[in-house]
Amino acid sequence: MPEAVLPSDEATEALGEALARLTPPGGTWLLRGELGAGKTTWTRGFLRGLGGDPDEVSSPTYAVLHRYEAGEGRLFHLDLYRPGPEGAWSLGLEEALSLADRLVVEWAGGEGPWPTGWVAHLSLIPHGEGRKAEWTMPGDSSGR
Repeated sequence: MPEAVLPSDEATEALGEALARLTPPGGTWLLRGELGAGKTTWTRGFLRGLGGDPDEVSSPTYAVLHRYEAGEGRLFHLDLYRPGPEGAWSLGLEEALSLADRLVVEWAGGEGPWPTGWVAHLSLIPHGEGRKAEWTMPGDSSGR
């Protein structure tokens, strides 16, 4: 499982940006981490990596879902803390997503169902003054 120590928000955004460039259209990221762990910070970098404006990103905790233009396609940023993992499907998400879009899900809970077969996982864990990131992507030898 790849991992990185991220001493700052800038490092967290840089990881999001790098991983966005490895995410195919239709890709989904499931983010895990406590409140304040850096999930939304990571998503800012992810949107930048897709060609979108990171300044648009805000936590979707109260709105549940944000959509951002991202170069080709859109980024759907979903927070299931309040509605729970099944709450995504009550939003009609599967009808809204196109094959060019990407999905980032905070507080994802279980394993889906997600709209595509390409599903990656990221955990953000407090580490000193910053955080540690651990992730898996489809095709990793970690077998997740």
